[in-house]
Amino acid sequence: MSRKVWLVVGALALAWGLGGVQTAHATDGTDLTNGLNTVPQGLKLSKYFQTGTSSNNQAHVVDGTNLASPDTQVVELTTGSPQVGSIWSIPNFKFRLGEKQVASMWLNFGSKGVNTGQGTPGDGMALVLQNALSPYTATPNFGGHEPYGETLGVWGVANQNNMTTDAVAKTAIQNSWALEFDTFMNQSTTGSDASSFDAYGLYGPHIASNYPAQSGSYTAKSGYILLNHLGAIKGTNNNFLADGMWHHLTLVYTPQSGSTSAKMSYTFNDKNPTTGASQTGKTQSVNIDPAIIDPDNTGQAVWGFTGSTGANSEANMVAFEEIPGLVNASATANLTANGKDVTTGDKISAHSPVTLTYNANYESGSETWSDIQANLKIPKGLTISKGTIDYGDNESTTLGAADIDNINQGKGITLAKGLDQSNQTAKITLKGTANDVTKSTYVSSTLSSFKGSNAVVQATTIPSFTIVPSTLHLATDQSSITADGTKPVDVTGEVTDSVNAVNNSNLVIHGTLNGDTNLDDTALSTSDAAGKFSVSVPADKLQSGANILDLTAEDKTTGALSNVGEVIITLGELKFKSITGNVNYQAQLTGAQQLVSRAGSSDLSIVVEDTRTGGNPWYLTATASPLVDKNGNQLAGNLVYANGSQTTTLSNTAATVLTHAADSSSPMTDVTGDWSAKQGLLLDLDADAMQSKENYTSGIDWTLTNSVQ
Repeated sequence: MSRKVWLVVGALALAWGLGGVQTAHATDGTDLTNGLNTVPQGLKLSKYFQTGTSSNNQAHVVDGTNLASPDTQVVELTTGSPQVGSIWSIPNFKFRLGEKQVASMWLNFGSKGVNTGQGTPGDGMALVLQNALSPYTATPNFGGHEPYGETLGVWGVANQNNMTTDAVAKTAIQNSWALEFDTFMNQSTTGSDASSFDAYGLYGPHIASNYPAQSGSYTAKSGYILLNHLGAIKGTNNNFLADGMWHHLTLVYTPQSGSTSAKMSYTFNDKNPTTGASQTGKTQSVNIDPAIIDPDNTGQAVWGFTGSTGANSEANMVAFEEIPGLVNASATANLTANGKDVTTGDKISAHSPVTLTYNANYESGSETWSDIQANLKIPKGLTISKGTIDYGDNESTTLGAADIDNINQGKGITLAKGLDQSNQTAKITLKGTANDVTKSTYVSSTLSSFKGSNAVVQATTIPSFTIVPSTLHLATDQSSITADGTKPVDVTGEVTDSVNAVNNSNLVIHGTLNGDTNLDDTALSTSDAAGKFSVSVPADKLQSGANILDLTAEDKTTGALSNVGEVIITLGELKFKSITGNVNYQAQLTGAQQLVSRAGSSDLSIVVEDTRTGGNPWYLTATASPLVDKNGNQLAGNLVYANGSQTTTLSNTAATVLTHAADSSSPMTDVTGDWSAKQGLLLDLDADAMQSKENYTSGIDWTLTNSVQ
């Protein structure tokens, strides 16, 4: 069910189905609205969870309203008092007790810990693993009473009817383990009010764990019951949990090798709720006996959250980020400038070539990590010009102009492929430059994320840095050069400095060809005029057609970089500009050998293009298959190539049909353009050729060779 609008009620009592009275607190409604408006990125829940089906369950799932966290759903466990709520994993997504499991989520407890004028927060919620007889209706046995807040929807009921540890344990959710987030200190020693679990050893809201249905989890005192808090993370005041903020939780369950036990580690506040950036957080670990949770040895447990309120209330909300066993993923990000890693506080020169590398990693899981949106946050002051995505299965994609535009606008891109065991990684490599600046410009750290339909992960943070202005300027003497590929290409130019005198011994020229081939650095010669340089581009690094050479000057003493000077080097090539059409022949047999000209329906056209500087010799060869009809019967005759007085028979052995001397007058040679009726490709019919109505066909392969024959 989805709800878009909250009705905020003041002093009003509503009759509730449990026979008690529910009071709606204005701050709970406000906190719920604020929580939905600020929820970090999470998952849709209907595919993985269902709300509890006990008659007293008040939990429900709603859509988040934070535009920065699309498609995020939130479970509201409690919204008033007294209430109990639960949400549980559906059967296909149970917690696997025999395998390592990782889960992460965001928790919100409302703001009453800081808004003290609005009442005391109560009571909290708990993450629960359980195998109760009826797991989806599981809830404490309140014995006809309205919910007791201190149970958090999972612990036993310690009221006047249950004053032994065995009796209390029997009223809890059976076959369970719970990690509680307790916002209210239950420190009464009057056993009748079920509010004594925290009466000793705790001084504020806390996180702790134990087995709700085990009598050893409780201690009986004179007239009241204590809960034994294991692996406690303790707060010192009410705003430890109920501060109105979202709190991140990471849970790691690891079966112990050679043992029947497992280790459960939980880390609280390990991500910044506003930026999503990793932070230290607080961690505790406890040992778990799976046999207590899973006495029938099924290897699984239903898992989820419970919450409850008593006389006090709070808005308890959960947004799930990573489901255990579904997809376990991670991501990293890295920035280099001028080939060097950028770390926090570094200074990089304007015009620096930069590379951003983002890696999304599928580590394990039962499903493909699908529909992955790479929300890439490019540091301000950098402009991306090109990019690629390389997948773990060796497929690669070059990002188009629309993708690059989206990235520069902060819109991110969608991966074309999901990640799984057969394709575990996606590496996004983005190249660009640091913008020109007139003064030192601080650039804040950035955090990117990868959001799939079944997992959301944040990449490691790109650190903050400063872009410093450069006074260097590089100008080339040439903007375009044509090369023949037989010798290196020399590019000359000059480096100037608008502030300082140019010292050749301090300058080096970096060159990049076609965006991915780094040339050897060129140091300026001290014997040349100040700033003058000459860069030699090896011929074997040039590809046919246009080559883009980017040159940048660097002052080795300061690290300052110039602008990028661009030169287009066009390497001529020898190629077929076109080969189109067919050749047809028709002949009347005479009983004698005859040379048959092409029929008027022939439209064969062969054009050779040679754009190499100065022209170079080349020759044309051809091979032909036998002339056969549809039944494979061979014609008594052959295709021949007539050039002047010379006639060459075409067979499956390459025969030279045309040679071309070095000529720079025109890059185009129309091979078929000057064929006369008795020149070019002809049919040589033998005298014993038989008249036939069949069509005979042959295929001809033409080959250009860049050489003197």
